[in-house]
Amino acid sequence: MKQDHEKIKIPLDYSTNQSGRNRIKPVFKCKDNSYRASFKHSRCLLTISVGQEIHESDKFSVTVDLINNAFSSCIILVDDTLQRHTMALDSDEDASFFYKSSLEAGDFWLERNYQYYKNLAILEDIVRWDRWLNHPEYFKRETILKNLFQKDPSYRKAFENTIQAFLRRYRRRFLTEDLPSFNTARAHRLCLDYLLEENIALSLWPELNCHFEVYPNQRNLAMSETHKRLVIPDYPTLLHAVSIKFKNRRQFKPQILIHCQSSNNSNKFI
Repeated sequence: MKQDHEKIKIPLDYSTNQSGRNRIKPVFKCKDNSYRASFKHSRCLLTISVGQEIHESDKFSVTVDLINNAFSSCIILVDDTLQRHTMALDSDEDASFFYKSSLEAGDFWLERNYQYYKNLAILEDIVRWDRWLNHPEYFKRETILKNLFQKDPSYRKAFENTIQAFLRRYRRRFLTEDLPSFNTARAHRLCLDYLLEENIALSLWPELNCHFEVYPNQRNLAMSETHKRLVIPDYPTLLHAVSIKFKNRRQFKPQILIHCQSSNNSNKFI
């Protein structure tokens, strides 16, 4: 198992409560239930949205157990520097300003959750988001995806619907007295940048040879359409979406990104 991170001091304490852990029962949800029969002979990609509660503490611990018992091998993908786009939503700074903070958030996640993922006996590798940003094929894939985005109205609509759904949730949860004004056009641009980058990376993921992507929530529409258009034609057996449902759970909190600025403030987004 590889670990591409350095040990650093963690400012937060996430402890596992055994009684809480026992109240949580995670189960897989698949679009095609026939997928389950092949889990035991498959590699999965466990994608981590840094700071999201379902990737912390009790929820992450039981997720590790579920994956251990289901798949033959696993790669963890820490989506850390991708989050710089959404970290900028309630700031006047652009996304690049948050690059270091988002990278540190990934460092913190790896250190904070080592006690859980060390128990993932089938873990082969841990990949950070910068692998895709620095990938030699990134700009080639970016050109392909953006050409498709421009020429295919239905593909473009999938991105728009995904953005609008996100912004509705964001407004409902965070537009309070703490955020008296909100630049919707700027937020839309940040979300589009996020989605374009996420989907360009998705088109590169086949090199990991993972048959399934495991993520707690259902795959968003933009990613589903990218998978259908840019992955399935060449890799029909790879990166099929598998979500996780937590039974008997309380309502999860919104995603919380912890990043280090001079003010040591935290940033939240869904």
